[in-house]
Amino acid sequence: MGLRLSPRLQLNRLWPGSGGNYGFVSASTQPGTVVASLMPNLINAESKSYTRYIARQPILNREQDTHAYELLFRSGTDNFFLCDDPDAATHHTIDFSLLFGTSALTGGRPAFINCTRNILLNDIITLLPRDRAVIEVLEDVIADEEVIAACERLRRSGYLIALDDYVPTPNTMRLLPLVDMVKVDFLATSTTRQASIAADMRRRGIKLVAEKVETRDHFQLALCLGYNYFQGYFFCRPQTLTMQDIPCAKLSYIHVLNIANRDAYDVDELERAILREPSLCYRLLRYLNSAAFGLFPVRSIRHALSLLGQREIRKWVSIVVAISISRDRPAELISNALTRARSCEALASLCGADASAAFMIGIVSLMDAILDRPLDLVLAQLPLSAECKEALRGADNRLGKLLQLAVCCERGGWEELRGIAATSALSEQTIWEIHREACLWTEQVLKENHQ
Repeated sequence: MGLRLSPRLQLNRLWPGSGGNYGFVSASTQPGTVVASLMPNLINAESKSYTRYIARQPILNREQDTHAYELLFRSGTDNFFLCDDPDAATHHTIDFSLLFGTSALTGGRPAFINCTRNILLNDIITLLPRDRAVIEVLEDVIADEEVIAACERLRRSGYLIALDDYVPTPNTMRLLPLVDMVKVDFLATSTTRQASIAADMRRRGIKLVAEKVETRDHFQLALCLGYNYFQGYFFCRPQTLTMQDIPCAKLSYIHVLNIANRDAYDVDELERAILREPSLCYRLLRYLNSAAFGLFPVRSIRHALSLLGQREIRKWVSIVVAISISRDRPAELISNALTRARSCEALASLCGADASAAFMIGIVSLMDAILDRPLDLVLAQLPLSAECKEALRGADNRLGKLLQLAVCCERGGWEELRGIAATSALSEQTIWEIHREACLWTEQVLKENHQ
C-alpha cells in the first residue's frame, strides 16, 4: 500500500466515566426463544462505575487441594447479591465468565454454576465449555418431564451435573440417575442424615460434596463419612473478583435481539447491526474464544457469524441483552472506536485490503480503554488472526498502517499526515474526506442508538 508510519505512534486512550443500570431478559419455557422484560436494578442508579463483581469459593478434595470453584454473582465488593431473581444471578455469572475467561477465573479448574429451571430448559449453560462448567441444579427446581429431558440432553453433551442442598425426597430422587454428585448442607442436615446420604450415594456411584463446612469437626466428620469434596468457611470465604464491563447502547441490543430471534434472520442485516455497536463486536469475538471454539482465527464479524448456528446466536444475544440492555456508555470513547473502525474500513477499500478486518481492528483498538484492562490481556482473549493482533500492537503491516493513519487523523497530526500522503497512493484530501465521512457516520450511528 506504500504507507510509511512509525510503529511507535501511540494510540490515543480515553477512559470510561459514567455509569448506568442493569436490565434483564428472562428466558421462556421453550428452548431457543427469548422474551425481553425489564427487571429491578441490581445497583444504585447513581453508580458511576462499569465495574462488575463475581465471587468464587473453592471446593477442596480430601487432601485439601483445590478441586473446583463455585462462581457466584455479586452486586458489589460486599459479599452478597442485591436481587431476588436467581435467573439474573446466573445470567451475570455466565456473562462474567465469558468476558473474563472461565480458565482465568478458576485456574483451569471446573466452575460450579447455579442453574434454575429456565437456565436448564434453554441450554444457557452451554455457552460455557463442557470441560469447565459443572451444572449445579438448585434445590427448588421441580423434576418434571421438561427438566429431566434438559438434564439428559446436557449430560449427553458431556456436562457434569450436581444437586445443590440435597435431601432425599421424591423430587430429588427422580434426578439421581442423571447426576454425578450431590452437595449436602452440613449446617442444615443432621449427622444421621449426612451419614445415610453418604451410604446411599456410595452405592449409586455418586460423589459427595460437603458444603457449609464451618468447623474442623465438620471437616473431620465429612472425611470419616467418605465425602469426596468440601466447601465452606472453615477453608475459605468467597473471594470477590472484579473487572470493567463494556458500555453499550440499549437500542442496538434490542435490534440485534429482534433480528436473531426471527425464524429466518438476514445474516447481512445481523452483521450490520453488530458492527454498529463496539461492545457487541467484542462480546461475539470473546464468546467464540470461550465457547469451545479454541484458537480458530476470526477474520471478520461475518466470518464469526458463519461459525455459529442461529440457535447459538440466540443464546449469545440473550445473555448480552440480559446484562447490558439498560447501560449508558462514555460517548467520546465509543465515538472514537467507531470513527477509527469506519476510517480503517474506507481506507482498506481504497487500498485493496480486507475492509471487514480493518473495521474490526478499529473497534478493538480502544477495547483496552473500554475494559480498563491491558491490551495484551484483551488480545489474549480474542480469537483474532496473527495479522490483526500484530497491527493492534503497533506493527507496520498493512492493517497496522491503516490503523495508524486513522489515529493520525483523529489526533490532528497535520504534518505527519502530509508526509504520509506524499509517500502513498492516497491524497491528503482523500484521507481527510474519509475521516470526515467517518465522523459523520459515527454521529448518525450514535444518534440512532440514543434517540
